Parts: sequence; C-alpha cells; structure tokens
Amino acid sequence: MKIAYLTNIPSPYRTVMMEAWAARLGRELSVELAVYFTDEDDQGRGWSTAAARDVREERLPTIVRVPGYGRLNRGLWRMVRDNDIVMIGGFEQASYIAAACLARLMGRKVILLFDGFSPKRIGRDAVPVKFVKWLTGKLSHACFANGRVGRDVMLRMAGARDEMIFNQYLSVSSCHIDRERQLQPDKDRLRAELGLPAGRPVAVFCGYLIARKRPELILEAVAGLDARPVMLFIGRGPLQDALERQARALGVETVFCGFREGADLARHYLVSDFLILPSDDDPWGLVVNEGMAAGLPVIASDACGATPDLVIDGITGFSFAAGDAADLRRAISAMLSADRPAMGETARARIAEWTPEHSARSLTACVRYVLEG
Repeated sequence: MKIAYLTNIPSPYRTVMMEAWAARLGRELSVELAVYFTDEDDQGRGWSTAAARDVREERLPTIVRVPGYGRLNRGLWRMVRDNDIVMIGGFEQASYIAAACLARLMGRKVILLFDGFSPKRIGRDAVPVKFVKWLTGKLSHACFANGRVGRDVMLRMAGARDEMIFNQYLSVSSCHIDRERQLQPDKDRLRAELGLPAGRPVAVFCGYLIARKRPELILEAVAGLDARPVMLFIGRGPLQDALERQARALGVETVFCGFREGADLARHYLVSDFLILPSDDDPWGLVVNEGMAAGLPVIASDACGATPDLVIDGITGFSFAAGDAADLRRAISAMLSADRPAMGETARARIAEWTPEHSARSLTACVRYVLEG
C-alpha cells in the first residue's frame, strides 16, 4: 500500500511530521509514504530543511503557472498511477485539483490535507473560490484538517461530513527547546548577550516582518503602556527598517536579532517571558506552538487559526481583536500582571497534545477510515 502526499515546498515542521507519519503508517498498516513537491524552491523562506527519513521525495517540474492558483505540474498522472491513496495539500494549487480529479478517474482514494485558515476569512471567498473548495471536498474521501477552524472550514466550505474529518495536529519538533531547557541556561547572561536589560519582562515576536503579521501594531500598543516590556523581534523582512524607525520614534526599547532556527531559536524563546502574534490573517501560526513548547504564555489575535485551540484567555494567554491596538494593549497589560510562569506551564501542557506523534496517530485513523469506506 502506497500513499502520495502532494504539497508545495519542504519545510522543517513538515519534515518531522512526515517522518512520524511514515513510521506509524509503516508499522501499523504497512503503508509506504512518498512526497511530491510542486515548487522548485522554498518561496524565499530561507529554511534549512533536511530530507525526511524513510520518505521518498520528488520535485515535479512545472508545466505552467496558473494566475492566482499556483502551478500545474508534470508527472501527476504517474504519481497517481503509482500510489493507492493521494493526499493533496489544500485547495490553492492547480495541481492539487488536477491530482484529485485524476485519482477519482483512476479509482484511487483522496485525502484532503488542510493546514488552517484565518477565522476572519471564513465565508468571505469569492464565488469561484467557494466552488473550488466545495469541489475539492466532494472529490475527497476524508479530510485531514487542522484544529477547530479547519474542521469548521471542511464542514461549511468543503461540504464534508463530520465523521470524515480528522485533526491534523499541525506540529513542530520541540527537541531543540527541550534540550536547551534541560541545560538550564543562564537567562540573565543570554539576555545580556542579546542586549536585553535585566529585570524587565521580554515580549517576543517571531516571524516574517510583513504587513499581514502586523508587527508595527505591537509597538503602537506597547508605547501606550506605563510599564513597558522590552520587545524582541526574531525574523527578517521588508518592514524591518520601518519598524526600527517606529520603535525609536515611540521610545519602545526593541532588539531585532534577525532569522534564527534550531537551538539558537530555542535560546531566544527561553530568554523571553511571553510571545505576541498580532496577525491580521494567519492560517495557523506555528510560532504559537513553539512559544508554548518553550513554556511561554501567548497573546494572539482572533485572526490566527491557532487561537481557538491553543490560546485560552487567562489560562494559556490572552486573545485580542485583530488590528485593534487598544485591545492588544489591554492584553499586554493583563499579561504583565499575570502569573506568567504558571500560565507558561499550563501552555506547555496544552501544546503537549499537538505533536508529530499525535498527528501520525490521527493520520493512521484517517487512512483506516478511507480504506474501510
């Protein structure tokens, strides 16, 4: 039994999930997993992504770019022919829809994998996009969707039935974070190395510095506080120069440390006190997983797909209305007066359910459902 997983690019988080999938599927169902990528590069992400162990990987050449709809790739017929189940990576690529249609024509099973969707966008798609999502759902025998928002999208937009939806448990590997925690790093020394003052709360933003992530909203919110945290920005992007000017103008103490990954990223989380993700539009927000794994409570906007599942007000963090600087300021003020270490430990316990192993168990149940259906 063979499964083809068609997705766009390799990514560090997906690699650890694919390895867990392959191990459990092979052990329990004697299933082999192969991954096919539609894109030739990593779309400018700058990730260092190793090949997944025990998973065959192949990049499919592009035939044509479809305006507004990704790529149509060569090799789809061969991919479908050589596998028993085709798992497509969403709605947004022409190749995904073509592969699902070919699979149906050739008598193969189809699983629709869905990473997430901003809660604010549900129901707002144009009619042609709504039709494509509905069609993709109808072509699928099961949905491997992520979290509450993913389930809602599958039910409302893809026409799926409840029993055919399985939680993907979109995950990150916490190995670097766990290892660095065990080393019990000297927080004050690490803060000094980064230029962060001792004795002040540190709020961290991690992500690409682009408009939809709304990093400037954090500076606007913090500037209105009497007691201000120090801001640590991890990542790079086109807004960095403007953010540096804004921070100076508002008098917000800020450190920009550029892109970090692996153990280096883990150390940056561990010197922080809480994480802020203020996106206007975020299908999930894996930095929430990372921050919680590091024991950080989280402030996230209600436009992040992760918020309904992971951010419980006053328990694991605080949510706020996307784009509302005053509401974000309220959330930061509440965080500064909260018992952050206790909240962070609760966040760690919460994210312990969202692991590659849990994802593999859920995918195995999904494949069983498809085979028995």
